[in-house]
Amino acid sequence: MIELVAIVRAAAPPPPAPLRAVAAGDGLVAVVAPAPETEEEVTAEALWRREELVEQLMAGGDVLPVRYGTRFADDDEAVRSVAARRAGFAAALDHVRDAVEFAVRAPSPLLDALRPLAREVAVQRASAAYLVEREMVDTFSARVEELGADSITGPWPPYSFTEPPGALPANRIGADPETVEQGLAQLVLTIVELLRQLMERQALRRIDAGGLTADQVERMGTTFMELDKRMTELREHFGLTPEELNLNLGPLGRLL
Repeated sequence: MIELVAIVRAAAPPPPAPLRAVAAGDGLVAVVAPAPETEEEVTAEALWRREELVEQLMAGGDVLPVRYGTRFADDDEAVRSVAARRAGFAAALDHVRDAVEFAVRAPSPLLDALRPLAREVAVQRASAAYLVEREMVDTFSARVEELGADSITGPWPPYSFTEPPGALPANRIGADPETVEQGLAQLVLTIVELLRQLMERQALRRIDAGGLTADQVERMGTTFMELDKRMTELREHFGLTPEELNLNLGPLGRLL
């Protein structure tokens, strides 16, 4: 059993142990790590160990982090999964080329004032994620300090920008009367997956800001693991693949 940690370019430096690089074709590499044979409790230390590894990958070049707990039986299965979305991953790596993510919490006018310094912005209530070019990191940080933001964390791997804007996946929700049950399940599970990803990203930022106790981190990590396990069971029940939980919203692009 292995865990998929990130997608990088074939030209990237070798990953640090215990990570391994597995060629996935067309200039892409799947970065994997050994997964425990039995499920283990998720702790803040485990989450940060993984984050440190992803940040080491980020230091060596562009990286697309993969959600925690994405596991496969072996290298071949991981490569097949990456190959199914090879074009999307390549476009996403181009999108985040030479850029990192910052998370800023501040009033809306201040968040708007930072937009010109970022390649892209993802706003969530009183906070925003900014995709900032590496050469602009010092300038961006200085401007945040000058404006007096409530908090800033980063630079992070580009968790909020792992999909290229306007990407149009081939899969759409099934509307045929004979497959309406599967289509409805696809829609519901996609929404659940979207919420799970948003919660996971927000949790990591709250941990960094010291907003969670050790017990809360452990309970949240266990909840994410159980939800991922249940999602896998439901996907298999309805005959859906992970890629099919990424619906095409036409001009809005991908849902996830």
